[in-house]
Amino acid sequence: MMPLDSDTALLLTHRVLGMGLVIQSAELFVTRQIFAPGGALAGRSVTWLLLLRGLLACWLVMTPNPPTSINSAALLLGLLGSSVWLTVRARGPLCGGSDSMFFQVQLGLGIAAFGFIDPVLIRIGLGWIAAQSILSYFLAGVAKLQHGGWRNGRALQNLFAARGPYVLLTGTRAVAQSQPLCALLGWGILLFELGFPGLLILPLEGKLVWLGLGLAFHVANAALLGLNRFIWAWAATYPALLHFQ
Repeated sequence: MMPLDSDTALLLTHRVLGMGLVIQSAELFVTRQIFAPGGALAGRSVTWLLLLRGLLACWLVMTPNPPTSINSAALLLGLLGSSVWLTVRARGPLCGGSDSMFFQVQLGLGIAAFGFIDPVLIRIGLGWIAAQSILSYFLAGVAKLQHGGWRNGRALQNLFAARGPYVLLTGTRAVAQSQPLCALLGWGILLFELGFPGLLILPLEGKLVWLGLGLAFHVANAALLGLNRFIWAWAATYPALLHFQ
C-alpha cells in the first residue's frame, strides 16, 4: 500500500475537520446560555459569527478537489480568523484540547491552501498538522507518566467512580472497584501515547492499525466522558499522518 497523496490527504482533512466544526458551532450556539450574560458567547456578534463558522464548516465538508486555490485560502483564513476572535474573547480555547487541535488543523490547512503558489507549502501544512498530532499524544503520555496515579491505576479509579458531569456510562463505575484492571488500562494508554512518534517509521498497514486504536480510544472517551469533539479534532490529523512515510 502507498501513502496518501497530498490532494487526498488534504481533501480528507477538510471533510473531517468540517464535520467537527459543524458540531462545535452547533453545540456552542445551543449551549451559549450557560455562560454569563456578559460572558464570552454573549451578544449578536457571536450569534452571527457562529452561524458563519457553521456555513464555512459546511463548505469544508463539500469542498471540491483540489482544495488549493485563492478562494480556498481566503475562506480558510476567514475561518481561522473567527477561531482567533473566539479564543481572544474567551481568553483561551472554550473547550480546551479539542478546540486547540481544531485551531492547529485550521492553521495547517491555511498554509497548505497556498500550495497553488508553491507545492512545498502543501507539505509544510500537512507536516504541521502531523507534528501537532504526534506531539499532542506524546506530551500527554509524558504528563501521565509523571503522575503516579496513572501508573498504579488510582487515576482511572477516581475517574470511573466520579459522580460529576463525566462518566456517562454508569456501568463503567464497576471498573473502579478493580485497581489492577485500572492500572492495566492506564499502562495501555501510557504506552500508546508514548509510542505514538514510532508511527512515523511504521509501514502504511501498521499506521492504519495504530490509528485505528487511536480512533477507538477517542470513541471510548466520547462514550465514557462525553468528549465527542475530540474524535473529530484528532481524526482530522490522521490523513496527514498517513501522507508521510
